[in-house]
Amino acid sequence: MERYDRAIRSAVINSVENMLFIEVLPGDEQRSPPNEPDRLTVSILIHAPVLGELRLSMPESLATRITAAAYCLPAKEVTDEMRSDTLAEIINIIAGRFLNEILDDDQSFQLGLPQIESGPSIDQGVEQQKWTFLSDADAFTVVAIGSDLLRR
Repeated sequence: MERYDRAIRSAVINSVENMLFIEVLPGDEQRSPPNEPDRLTVSILIHAPVLGELRLSMPESLATRITAAAYCLPAKEVTDEMRSDTLAEIINIIAGRFLNEILDDDQSFQLGLPQIESGPSIDQGVEQQKWTFLSDADAFTVVAIGSDLLRR
């Protein structure tokens, strides 16, 4: 699992910092953020060569700050659609970087389209691994779901 930890931390930190110039640090797994009503969650399915899912969840305030940075706009001008599009692009980039790290060099992969999640959180009976990250005072999480993906 250490390889996965390095791969996801690198994918998340490099994606957000390089794309948006927003500092991201690994967070304390024991103090991961609760499932608050103002959190936005986006997911992406991994179809091949393994089956699984990645989810990105963050406070709406952080999603707005990230979106404002991406669009070079004041936060008050950020729309829900812009925020959703930005989170979808971020999870897509994270998933691609993560899979490039954990798969063999010559192995391709297939991703689904990112989806904004509005339903309940992940069933605790499903095999998953959660990573927490910090940007300023905001904590956000990335979760890898599925035994096929996590046992790779």
